[in-house]
Amino acid sequence: MAYLALYREWRPKTFKDIVGQEHITKTLVNALKQDKIAHAYLFSGPRGTGKTTAAKILAKALNCEQRDGEEPCNQCASCLSIDHGSAMEVFEIDAASNRGIDEIRDLRENVKLSAIQGKHKVYIIDEVHMLTTEAFNALLKTLEEPPAKVVFILATTEVQKIPLTILSRVQRFEFHRISVENIQKRLVEVCTSLSRQVSPSALVVIAQKSEGGLRDALSIMDQCLLQDDPIGVEEVYQVLGMVGETFSAQLVEALISSDYGKSLTFLSEGIQQGRDPRQIIRELLDYLRQMLLTAATGEAPIVLEHIQDQLVKQSEQIGISRMLRWISILLQGEGQLKYASNARLAAELLLVQTIHESQPTSSSGQEAILKRLAVMEQQIQGSRIVQGDKTEVKSSLKPKMTQPKAEAKTVASGTTVEETKHSLSIEGIQERWSDVLDQVKKRKKSTQAFLMEGKPVQLEENTLTILFREGCSFHKDKVSQTENRQTIEEVLKQLFGTSLSLQNFMENEFQTKETPESQDLKTQEQALIDKAKDMFGADRVVVKEG
Repeated sequence: MAYLALYREWRPKTFKDIVGQEHITKTLVNALKQDKIAHAYLFSGPRGTGKTTAAKILAKALNCEQRDGEEPCNQCASCLSIDHGSAMEVFEIDAASNRGIDEIRDLRENVKLSAIQGKHKVYIIDEVHMLTTEAFNALLKTLEEPPAKVVFILATTEVQKIPLTILSRVQRFEFHRISVENIQKRLVEVCTSLSRQVSPSALVVIAQKSEGGLRDALSIMDQCLLQDDPIGVEEVYQVLGMVGETFSAQLVEALISSDYGKSLTFLSEGIQQGRDPRQIIRELLDYLRQMLLTAATGEAPIVLEHIQDQLVKQSEQIGISRMLRWISILLQGEGQLKYASNARLAAELLLVQTIHESQPTSSSGQEAILKRLAVMEQQIQGSRIVQGDKTEVKSSLKPKMTQPKAEAKTVASGTTVEETKHSLSIEGIQERWSDVLDQVKKRKKSTQAFLMEGKPVQLEENTLTILFREGCSFHKDKVSQTENRQTIEEVLKQLFGTSLSLQNFMENEFQTKETPESQDLKTQEQALIDKAKDMFGADRVVVKEG
């Protein structure tokens, strides 16, 4: 007997066997139970999610001679003939090959003929979006007034190409991508029935790379099973032509250290293993996506278990802003890679560009200089703390506005805000800011991710000012939203026992009064800047106001 591919052997034959589409199977079963079968259905969704399979099961259920409730028996002559594709009452039409008006006219003529053996005549039109405009118009009248006992089931992966006149005459069912967990469960069933040894990690990789399509997952599994047991992650990577998440993690380490040579060496090793440079960049983007989701939501990344801790550590080390720059550069370059005549050179340039454009300055890549500049920055920030009611702020050579002072108000305890201000200082809030972030995270992880990019710089009256650095306007806007702002204010009241209201600014928007203290700060800053110029050379020091 000829070999039968896994996706054909394991194709569901009943509604209950369909994976991950319970919202559809439940509705169809109820329609059969109540005898309310529509004359036309549209099954839309990604490839390999069960559209054609569900259409065949519905056709079998409508014509089954010994139906078990609402499920087909799969034993009678009608069910067997539909499974084998020889049924006289079920017509499968590939619209990609029969897309013209002549084929639809023939269909209209055949529709008029009544069913001979079965109870219903079923027309399954696959990839229906491929029909021409004229063919759609010819089909329209038949869909509007079909003969009795005729059911049309249209299937498509691109529902946006279906004319609205067709959509208004059908019952539409949207098939979802199947979850990684559901695909993995089905793959475990397959391996168990075949008595094959495949590691759980390998099954996770197959489920992830099938992108929600069970048929694709079974096809990958079919190819992997040609290798000897036990089958691990590396064997799956070889079948898929991937370098793997461990490789991507190492490449990210090279990007973090701004090591041009190391990153290009990793790329070269992947290419020597027979991997496509385009695939290496795609996998790097997938890995960075998991890092971004982890940083933004705080949830565990969907990667191999032994990589999770490393990914979380890297995401904390990089930060959301730098991550967004990397993804933006790589996405733009990945779109151009497919048209590059020299894919290897294009990928190398893309990695170099990613490191280069994420550098604080383009002229300095030496680690020693970067460390010394970091020390200088800490000294400058430390000199900006003003005693008493003053606050830590970014200095500006040309102040543009003055923060107005509000009149003293009375809080619930009976003390005035002026009294509260003396008992609560900005320094006290800054010292406990990590506690604020932790408490916000317990209430809402996404709010904590946005707040991490800001820092408290001023407490005036009962208003706490938070500044966001350049490139974090998205985070500022999110923190300013009512729901997120209320969450933070509730945490501040819980920790400090005082009702505080937030105001959020970008660093370049926030200015302060010109005072003798700020003049002293500028003098100290200028002295440090002059010291930096003497240490590194005036041509290597760039002073940015903000």
